[in-house]
Amino acid sequence: MNILLSHLRIADLELFITAGHLKNLGKAAQLHNLSQSAASAAIARVEQAFCQALCTHEKRHFRLTHQGANLLPTVEDWLRQFREKIAINTPRPLRLATTQAIARAVISALLPVEAIELKLMRPDLAFDAVLNDEADFALVPDNSPWNGVNSEEVGKGLFQLYSTLQNAPLGSILLPENQIEVLCLLQRWKQLHGSPLTIKARIPSWSLIADICANSTDIGFLPDFLGKKAKLHPVTWQPEPSSYRILALFHNFDVSFQKRINLLIECCQKAFKGD
Repeated sequence: MNILLSHLRIADLELFITAGHLKNLGKAAQLHNLSQSAASAAIARVEQAFCQALCTHEKRHFRLTHQGANLLPTVEDWLRQFREKIAINTPRPLRLATTQAIARAVISALLPVEAIELKLMRPDLAFDAVLNDEADFALVPDNSPWNGVNSEEVGKGLFQLYSTLQNAPLGSILLPENQIEVLCLLQRWKQLHGSPLTIKARIPSWSLIADICANSTDIGFLPDFLGKKAKLHPVTWQPEPSSYRILALFHNFDVSFQKRINLLIECCQKAFKGD
């Protein structure tokens, strides 16, 4: 191979193709966000690489020479094959479906090791996304029968009442929607204190509760991974905490793809352990 070919730039060849089809170097330069002089230099590099005059160089006129016209389809085919080869060898991002709260706990641990396409949604919708091949894996609380997929524990801990104050006084609570763990809190609270828990507000997002508590003296009911991340303290007058588990849901894949999933599961496990 001519040693000059090894210095060919893909962008120069793409410009050559565009100019050849448009029969106008100025318009091709605009499409490729180049100045006229930069485009002319790019065409000159292509000609130098192939050691041929591939176009006319008259002012305000651009047309391919016979050699240029013959080379154009060859260059187009070569670039097409090159792109297809790159696409085959480049793994697509893994599609992760999870809640905003769980994403906050794990995403910083996942991004350094894998390209992620993050889909934020409720746990039931994340489960459906895995079933319908709209996500490669999901991270969900272990509070439903997730049938039809493989599952593996990536984290566990406690739901507790948290505050920025180390010795927060008894007060009203920020609660999420009535999920199993919330109903358990309400029942245990009445057993411990003999009266219903005072609810300050219902906040539909664990993450939003954590943000509010981190910037106020409000008390919120949270999974410990969010309480710790927000640097909050468990209150001393709460009933016995409820436990949780976080599961990774996924299908079986080919060996190479499964290795990528397994690596992310390991990263999630480390993130929840605080490693």
